[in-house]
Amino acid sequence: MSLSEPIAIVGMGCRFPGATDHRQLWELLCASADALAGGEAPDCTADFVPGDFHLTDRENAELDPQHKALLLTARDALRDAGLDNNQIAGQDIGIFMGQSTAEHWDTRPLDRPVDMYAIAGAAARSMASGRIGYAWDLRGPCATVDAACSSGTLAVHLACQALRTGECDTALAGGVSLVLGTDHTDGYAAAGMLSRTGRCRFGSEEADGFVRSDGAAVLVLKTLTHARRDGDQIHALIHGSAQASKGRTAKAVIAPSVEGYLQVIERACATAGLTPDLLGYIEAHGNAAPSGDHLELQAIGTAIGRHRPATQPCLVGSIKSNIGHPEAAGGLAGLMKTALALQHRHIPATLHCDHPTSAVDWPGLGIAAVRTGTDWPYSGPPYAGVNTYGLSGTFVHLVLGAA
Repeated sequence: MSLSEPIAIVGMGCRFPGATDHRQLWELLCASADALAGGEAPDCTADFVPGDFHLTDRENAELDPQHKALLLTARDALRDAGLDNNQIAGQDIGIFMGQSTAEHWDTRPLDRPVDMYAIAGAAARSMASGRIGYAWDLRGPCATVDAACSSGTLAVHLACQALRTGECDTALAGGVSLVLGTDHTDGYAAAGMLSRTGRCRFGSEEADGFVRSDGAAVLVLKTLTHARRDGDQIHALIHGSAQASKGRTAKAVIAPSVEGYLQVIERACATAGLTPDLLGYIEAHGNAAPSGDHLELQAIGTAIGRHRPATQPCLVGSIKSNIGHPEAAGGLAGLMKTALALQHRHIPATLHCDHPTSAVDWPGLGIAAVRTGTDWPYSGPPYAGVNTYGLSGTFVHLVLGAA
Protein backbone atom coordinates (compact mmCIF):
# COMPACT_ATOMS: atom_id res chain seq x y z
CA MET A 1 0.00 0.00 0.00
CA SER A 2 1.45 3.39 -1.03
CA LEU A 3 1.56 6.07 1.67
CA SER A 4 1.06 8.70 -1.02
CA GLU A 5 -1.84 7.12 -2.91
CA PRO A 6 -4.79 9.46 -3.53
CA ILE A 7 -7.93 8.81 -1.50
CA ALA A 8 -11.20 8.73 -3.44
CA ILE A 9 -14.40 10.27 -2.08
CA VAL A 10 -16.95 7.69 -3.26
CA GLY A 11 -19.96 8.69 -1.15
CA MET A 12 -21.29 11.82 0.54
CA GLY A 13 -24.15 12.49 2.91
CA CYS A 14 -25.03 15.75 4.64
CA ARG A 15 -27.61 17.75 6.57
CA PHE A 16 -26.93 21.50 6.45
CA PRO A 17 -29.15 24.60 6.42
CA GLY A 18 -31.02 24.52 3.14
CA ALA A 19 -29.71 21.10 2.08
CA THR A 20 -30.42 17.51 3.09
CA ASP A 21 -28.02 15.95 0.57
CA HIS A 22 -25.02 16.95 -1.53
CA ARG A 23 -27.13 17.61 -4.62
CA GLN A 24 -29.25 20.15 -2.74
CA LEU A 25 -26.09 21.65 -1.29
CA TRP A 26 -24.67 22.19 -4.77
CA GLU A 27 -27.94 23.74 -5.98
CA LEU A 28 -27.93 26.10 -3.00
CA LEU A 29 -24.34 27.15 -3.69
CA CYS A 30 -24.85 27.66 -7.42
CA ALA A 31 -27.93 29.79 -6.70
CA SER A 32 -25.82 31.99 -4.39
CA ALA A 33 -28.47 31.33 -1.77
CA ASP A 34 -28.24 32.44 1.85
CA ALA A 35 -29.71 29.57 3.87
CA LEU A 36 -29.65 31.70 7.03
CA ALA A 37 -32.08 34.24 5.60
CA GLY A 38 -35.17 32.43 6.92
CA GLY A 39 -33.86 32.39 10.46
CA GLU A 40 -34.92 28.78 11.08
CA ALA A 41 -32.54 25.97 11.99
CA PRO A 42 -32.89 22.78 9.94
CA ASP A 43 -34.22 19.64 11.60
CA CYS A 44 -31.30 17.30 10.97
CA THR A 45 -33.13 14.34 12.54
CA ALA A 46 -36.64 14.70 11.14
CA ASP A 47 -36.76 11.26 9.48
CA PHE A 48 -34.97 9.31 12.21
CA VAL A 49 -36.46 5.87 12.95
CA PRO A 50 -34.69 4.15 15.89
CA GLY A 51 -35.31 0.61 14.65
CA ASP A 52 -33.49 1.34 11.40
CA PHE A 53 -30.27 1.59 13.41
CA HIS A 54 -30.85 -1.25 15.90
CA LEU A 55 -31.83 1.13 18.70
CA THR A 56 -34.40 0.31 21.35
CA ASP A 57 -36.96 2.88 22.47
CA ARG A 58 -35.13 3.10 25.82
CA GLU A 59 -31.85 3.93 24.07
CA ASN A 60 -33.54 6.39 21.75
CA ALA A 61 -35.04 8.30 24.69
CA GLU A 62 -31.56 9.33 25.84
CA LEU A 63 -29.79 9.53 22.49
CA ASP A 64 -27.96 12.75 21.60
CA PRO A 65 -29.57 14.25 18.48
CA GLN A 66 -26.03 14.74 17.15
CA HIS A 67 -25.61 10.96 17.05
CA LYS A 68 -28.95 10.62 15.29
CA ALA A 69 -27.80 13.12 12.66
CA LEU A 70 -24.58 11.17 12.11
CA LEU A 71 -26.46 7.89 11.73
CA LEU A 72 -28.73 9.46 9.11
CA THR A 73 -25.89 11.05 7.15
CA ALA A 74 -23.83 7.86 7.34
CA ARG A 75 -26.79 5.99 5.81
CA ASP A 76 -27.07 8.62 3.07
CA ALA A 77 -23.33 8.45 2.35
CA LEU A 78 -23.35 4.65 2.15
CA ARG A 79 -26.29 4.75 -0.24
CA ASP A 80 -24.51 7.38 -2.34
CA ALA A 81 -21.52 5.02 -2.48
CA GLY A 82 -23.75 2.14 -3.57
CA LEU A 83 -23.08 0.10 -0.42
CA ASP A 84 -25.93 -1.78 1.20
CA ASN A 85 -26.16 -3.41 4.61
CA ASN A 86 -25.49 -6.93 3.36
CA GLN A 87 -22.30 -5.86 1.58
CA ILE A 88 -20.68 -4.16 4.54
CA ALA A 89 -21.82 -6.10 7.63
CA GLY A 90 -18.84 -7.70 9.34
CA GLN A 91 -16.30 -5.87 7.18
CA ASP A 92 -13.20 -4.03 8.43
CA ILE A 93 -14.62 -0.60 7.59
CA GLY A 94 -13.14 2.31 9.54
CA ILE A 95 -15.22 4.91 11.37
CA PHE A 96 -13.81 8.35 12.24
CA MET A 97 -16.25 10.97 13.51
CA GLY A 98 -15.73 14.50 14.80
CA GLN A 99 -17.78 15.94 17.66
CA SER A 100 -16.84 18.92 19.79
CA THR A 101 -19.86 19.80 21.92
CA ALA A 102 -22.30 17.79 24.03
CA GLU A 103 -25.07 20.30 24.65
CA HIS A 104 -27.68 17.54 24.83
CA TRP A 105 -25.91 16.19 27.91
CA ASP A 106 -25.16 19.67 29.25
CA THR A 107 -28.85 20.65 29.21
CA ARG A 108 -30.11 17.38 30.71
CA PRO A 109 -32.17 18.07 33.87
CA LEU A 110 -30.02 17.66 36.98
CA ASP A 111 -32.75 15.77 38.81
CA ARG A 112 -33.09 13.16 36.06
CA PRO A 113 -31.48 9.81 37.07
CA VAL A 114 -28.24 8.89 35.33
CA ASP A 115 -27.89 5.30 34.12
CA MET A 116 -25.92 3.56 31.39
CA TYR A 117 -28.52 4.56 28.81
CA ALA A 118 -27.80 8.19 29.62
CA ILE A 119 -24.04 7.71 29.66
CA ALA A 120 -23.95 5.79 26.38
CA GLY A 121 -26.63 7.96 24.77
CA ALA A 122 -25.55 11.43 25.76
CA ALA A 123 -22.45 11.72 27.95
CA ALA A 124 -19.97 9.62 25.97
CA ARG A 125 -18.85 11.36 22.76
CA SER A 126 -17.08 8.13 21.78
CA MET A 127 -20.53 6.80 20.91
CA ALA A 128 -20.72 9.16 17.92
CA SER A 129 -18.57 6.61 16.09
CA GLY A 130 -19.54 3.56 18.16
CA ARG A 131 -23.22 3.82 17.24
CA ILE A 132 -22.33 3.71 13.54
CA GLY A 133 -20.17 0.64 14.04
CA TYR A 134 -23.00 -1.13 15.87
CA ALA A 135 -25.70 -0.06 13.42
CA TRP A 136 -23.93 -1.60 10.41
CA ASP A 137 -21.81 -4.25 12.18
CA LEU A 138 -18.55 -2.62 11.09
CA ARG A 139 -15.30 -4.09 12.44
CA GLY A 140 -12.58 -1.61 11.44
CA PRO A 141 -10.88 1.15 13.46
CA CYS A 142 -13.39 3.31 15.32
CA ALA A 143 -12.77 6.68 16.98
CA THR A 144 -14.41 9.99 17.82
CA VAL A 145 -12.11 13.02 17.67
CA ASP A 146 -12.42 16.51 19.15
CA ALA A 147 -10.34 19.31 17.70
CA ALA A 148 -13.04 21.99 18.00
CA CYS A 149 -13.87 23.37 14.54
CA SER A 150 -11.25 21.10 12.95
CA SER A 151 -12.91 17.94 14.30
CA GLY A 152 -14.54 16.82 11.05
CA THR A 153 -11.52 17.44 8.84
CA LEU A 154 -9.23 15.82 11.39
CA ALA A 155 -11.48 12.75 11.18
CA VAL A 156 -10.95 12.76 7.40
CA HIS A 157 -7.18 13.09 7.84
CA LEU A 158 -7.09 10.12 10.24
CA ALA A 159 -9.27 8.07 7.89
CA CYS A 160 -6.88 8.78 5.00
CA GLN A 161 -3.96 7.59 7.12
CA ALA A 162 -5.79 4.38 8.06
CA LEU A 163 -6.58 3.68 4.41
CA ARG A 164 -3.02 4.31 3.24
CA THR A 165 -1.52 2.02 5.88
CA GLY A 166 -3.97 -0.76 5.07
CA GLU A 167 -5.74 -0.70 8.42
CA CYS A 168 -8.99 -0.71 6.45
CA ASP A 169 -9.91 -0.47 2.76
CA THR A 170 -13.07 1.60 3.24
CA ALA A 171 -13.67 4.32 5.82
CA LEU A 172 -16.47 6.56 6.97
CA ALA A 173 -15.34 10.02 8.06
CA GLY A 174 -17.64 12.73 9.31
CA GLY A 175 -18.59 15.30 11.87
CA VAL A 176 -21.58 16.91 13.53
CA SER A 177 -22.57 19.99 15.48
CA LEU A 178 -26.10 20.87 16.58
CA VAL A 179 -26.91 23.95 18.66
CA LEU A 180 -28.93 22.38 21.47
CA GLY A 181 -28.28 24.80 24.34
CA THR A 182 -27.45 28.42 25.03
CA ASP A 183 -24.29 28.29 27.15
CA HIS A 184 -21.82 28.20 24.26
CA THR A 185 -23.77 30.84 22.37
CA ASP A 186 -23.81 33.12 25.41
CA GLY A 187 -20.08 32.65 25.91
CA TYR A 188 -19.23 33.42 22.27
CA ALA A 189 -21.51 36.45 22.35
CA ALA A 190 -19.90 37.77 25.53
CA ALA A 191 -16.51 37.48 23.84
CA GLY A 192 -17.76 39.49 20.83
CA MET A 193 -17.24 36.54 18.46
CA LEU A 194 -20.79 36.29 17.06
CA SER A 195 -22.07 38.39 14.18
CA ARG A 196 -24.44 41.17 15.21
CA THR A 197 -25.83 41.20 11.66
CA GLY A 198 -26.53 37.46 11.56
CA ARG A 199 -24.23 36.73 8.59
CA CYS A 200 -20.77 35.22 8.08
CA ARG A 201 -19.07 37.90 5.98
CA PHE A 202 -15.74 36.22 5.24
CA GLY A 203 -13.08 38.51 3.80
CA SER A 204 -15.39 41.51 3.91
CA GLU A 205 -14.80 45.02 5.19
CA GLU A 206 -18.06 44.51 7.12
CA ALA A 207 -17.09 41.16 8.73
CA ASP A 208 -18.26 41.09 12.34
CA GLY A 209 -18.04 37.47 13.49
CA PHE A 210 -19.72 34.16 12.83
CA VAL A 211 -23.18 32.62 13.12
CA ARG A 212 -23.61 29.28 14.86
CA SER A 213 -25.51 26.78 12.72
CA ASP A 214 -26.42 23.11 12.64
CA GLY A 215 -24.85 20.53 10.39
CA ALA A 216 -23.70 16.96 9.90
CA ALA A 217 -21.75 15.29 7.11
CA VAL A 218 -20.23 11.88 6.40
CA LEU A 219 -17.93 10.80 3.56
CA VAL A 220 -17.19 7.29 2.30
CA LEU A 221 -13.51 7.01 1.42
CA LYS A 222 -11.37 4.40 -0.37
CA THR A 223 -7.90 4.37 -1.85
CA LEU A 224 -8.01 5.20 -5.55
CA THR A 225 -6.87 1.65 -6.36
CA HIS A 226 -9.78 0.10 -4.49
CA ALA A 227 -12.29 2.62 -5.86
CA ARG A 228 -11.25 1.78 -9.42
CA ARG A 229 -11.30 -1.95 -8.63
CA ASP A 230 -14.86 -1.64 -7.34
CA GLY A 231 -16.07 0.55 -10.22
CA ASP A 232 -17.10 3.34 -7.85
CA GLN A 233 -18.24 6.83 -8.74
CA ILE A 234 -15.58 9.26 -7.54
CA HIS A 235 -16.63 12.75 -6.48
CA ALA A 236 -13.06 13.98 -6.02
CA LEU A 237 -9.64 12.88 -4.81
CA ILE A 238 -7.82 13.76 -1.59
CA HIS A 239 -4.16 13.92 -2.62
CA GLY A 240 -2.73 14.96 0.73
CA SER A 241 -3.66 16.03 4.24
CA ALA A 242 -1.96 17.26 7.38
CA GLN A 243 -2.63 18.46 10.89
CA ALA A 244 -0.56 20.75 13.09
CA SER A 245 -0.67 22.68 16.34
CA LYS A 246 0.31 26.34 16.43
CA GLY A 247 2.11 26.01 19.78
CA ARG A 248 2.65 29.52 21.17
CA THR A 249 2.83 31.31 17.83
CA ALA A 250 -0.38 33.25 18.58
CA LYS A 251 -1.22 35.86 21.19
CA ALA A 252 -3.71 33.56 22.96
CA VAL A 253 -4.37 29.84 23.28
CA ILE A 254 -7.58 30.07 21.20
CA ALA A 255 -6.21 32.40 18.49
CA PRO A 256 -4.92 31.24 15.09
CA SER A 257 -1.55 32.27 13.66
CA VAL A 258 0.01 32.76 10.24
CA GLU A 259 2.76 30.32 11.21
CA GLY A 260 0.22 27.58 11.99
CA TYR A 261 -1.51 27.93 8.63
CA LEU A 262 1.81 28.00 6.75
CA GLN A 263 3.00 24.86 8.49
CA VAL A 264 -0.10 22.81 7.78
CA ILE A 265 -0.46 23.96 4.14
CA GLU A 266 3.17 23.06 3.42
CA ARG A 267 2.83 19.66 5.12
CA ALA A 268 -0.36 18.77 3.23
CA CYS A 269 1.16 19.76 -0.11
CA ALA A 270 4.27 17.73 0.66
CA THR A 271 2.20 14.60 1.36
CA ALA A 272 0.32 15.26 -1.89
CA GLY A 273 3.57 15.58 -3.83
CA LEU A 274 2.52 19.02 -5.08
CA THR A 275 3.97 22.48 -4.70
CA PRO A 276 1.58 25.00 -3.06
CA ASP A 277 1.52 27.26 -6.13
CA LEU A 278 -0.51 24.59 -7.97
CA LEU A 279 -3.54 25.22 -5.75
CA GLY A 280 -5.94 27.41 -7.73
CA TYR A 281 -8.61 27.68 -5.05
CA ILE A 282 -8.68 27.60 -1.24
CA GLU A 283 -11.85 26.94 0.71
CA ALA A 284 -10.98 28.96 3.78
CA HIS A 285 -11.82 28.29 7.40
CA GLY A 286 -13.29 31.76 6.92
CA ASN A 287 -15.60 32.15 9.88
CA ALA A 288 -15.60 35.96 9.45
CA ALA A 289 -13.82 36.90 12.66
CA PRO A 290 -11.94 39.91 11.24
CA SER A 291 -8.58 39.24 12.89
CA GLY A 292 -8.77 35.53 12.08
CA ASP A 293 -9.66 36.23 8.44
CA HIS A 294 -6.72 38.59 8.07
CA LEU A 295 -4.27 36.02 9.45
CA GLU A 296 -5.64 33.26 7.24
CA LEU A 297 -5.60 35.39 4.08
CA GLN A 298 -2.06 36.51 4.85
CA ALA A 299 -1.01 32.88 5.18
CA ILE A 300 -2.77 31.78 1.96
CA GLY A 301 -1.06 34.59 0.07
CA THR A 302 2.34 33.85 1.59
CA ALA A 303 2.20 30.09 1.03
CA ILE A 304 0.37 30.01 -2.31
CA GLY A 305 -0.68 33.28 -3.95
CA ARG A 306 2.70 35.00 -4.13
CA HIS A 307 4.16 31.99 -5.95
CA ARG A 308 1.52 31.95 -8.68
CA PRO A 309 1.59 33.98 -11.93
CA ALA A 310 0.39 37.55 -11.36
CA THR A 311 -2.52 37.01 -13.75
CA GLN A 312 -3.65 33.82 -11.97
CA PRO A 313 -4.34 34.64 -8.32
CA CYS A 314 -5.31 31.95 -5.85
CA LEU A 315 -9.08 32.22 -5.49
CA VAL A 316 -10.46 32.14 -1.94
CA GLY A 317 -13.96 31.58 -0.56
CA SER A 318 -16.02 30.21 2.32
CA ILE A 319 -19.25 28.20 2.44
CA LYS A 320 -19.97 29.73 5.84
CA SER A 321 -21.33 32.76 3.99
CA ASN A 322 -24.14 30.46 2.75
CA ILE A 323 -24.87 28.23 5.73
CA GLY A 324 -23.23 29.79 8.80
CA HIS A 325 -20.67 27.94 10.88
CA PRO A 326 -21.61 24.37 11.86
CA GLU A 327 -18.45 24.19 13.98
CA ALA A 328 -17.23 20.56 14.18
CA ALA A 329 -18.90 19.91 10.79
CA GLY A 330 -17.90 23.25 9.25
CA GLY A 331 -14.75 22.00 7.56
CA LEU A 332 -16.67 19.09 6.07
CA ALA A 333 -19.14 21.51 4.50
CA GLY A 334 -16.19 23.29 2.91
CA LEU A 335 -14.67 19.99 1.82
CA MET A 336 -17.90 18.90 0.15
CA LYS A 337 -18.24 22.27 -1.59
CA THR A 338 -14.66 21.96 -2.86
CA ALA A 339 -15.16 18.38 -4.06
CA LEU A 340 -18.27 19.43 -5.96
CA ALA A 341 -16.53 22.52 -7.36
CA LEU A 342 -13.75 20.33 -8.75
CA GLN A 343 -16.25 17.83 -10.09
CA HIS A 344 -18.24 20.53 -11.91
CA ARG A 345 -15.24 22.79 -12.68
CA HIS A 346 -17.19 25.68 -11.16
CA ILE A 347 -16.49 27.75 -8.04
CA PRO A 348 -19.64 29.15 -6.38
CA ALA A 349 -19.72 32.70 -5.09
CA THR A 350 -18.84 33.65 -1.53
CA LEU A 351 -21.67 35.86 -0.29
CA HIS A 352 -21.58 39.15 1.63
CA CYS A 353 -18.15 40.17 0.30
CA ASP A 354 -19.05 43.12 -1.92
CA HIS A 355 -16.29 45.13 -0.27
CA PRO A 356 -13.23 42.94 0.38
CA THR A 357 -11.38 43.97 3.51
CA SER A 358 -8.86 46.76 3.09
CA ALA A 359 -6.74 45.22 5.87
CA VAL A 360 -5.39 42.74 3.32
CA ASP A 361 -3.30 43.52 0.23
CA TRP A 362 -5.17 41.15 -2.06
CA PRO A 363 -3.21 41.82 -5.31
CA GLY A 364 0.11 41.92 -3.47
CA LEU A 365 -0.62 38.54 -1.89
CA GLY A 366 -1.75 37.02 -5.19
CA ILE A 367 -5.22 36.16 -3.88
CA ALA A 368 -8.76 37.11 -4.93
CA ALA A 369 -12.19 36.69 -3.40
CA VAL A 370 -14.75 34.69 -5.38
CA ARG A 371 -17.51 37.32 -5.37
CA THR A 372 -19.49 35.79 -8.25
CA GLY A 373 -19.75 32.17 -9.38
CA THR A 374 -17.06 31.37 -11.92
CA ASP A 375 -16.07 28.39 -14.02
CA TRP A 376 -12.62 27.05 -13.15
CA PRO A 377 -10.46 29.69 -14.84
CA TYR A 378 -7.07 28.00 -15.10
CA SER A 379 -5.60 25.40 -17.45
CA GLY A 380 -3.98 22.21 -16.27
CA PRO A 381 -5.20 19.76 -13.63
CA PRO A 382 -7.36 21.57 -11.06
CA TYR A 383 -6.20 21.39 -7.44
CA ALA A 384 -7.71 23.04 -4.40
CA GLY A 385 -7.11 23.21 -0.66
CA VAL A 386 -9.41 23.17 2.35
CA ASN A 387 -8.34 25.08 5.48
CA THR A 388 -9.73 24.54 8.98
CA TYR A 389 -8.79 25.86 12.39
CA GLY A 390 -10.07 24.84 15.82
CA LEU A 391 -9.81 27.02 18.91
CA SER A 392 -7.85 24.16 20.48
CA GLY A 393 -4.98 25.37 18.27
CA THR A 394 -5.42 22.58 15.72
CA PHE A 395 -4.99 23.30 12.01
CA VAL A 396 -5.97 20.79 9.31
CA HIS A 397 -5.41 21.21 5.58
CA LEU A 398 -6.61 18.92 2.80
CA VAL A 399 -5.40 19.02 -0.82
CA LEU A 400 -8.06 17.92 -3.33
CA GLY A 401 -8.07 17.24 -7.04
CA ALA A 402 -10.63 16.33 -9.66
CA ALA A 403 -11.39 12.66 -10.24
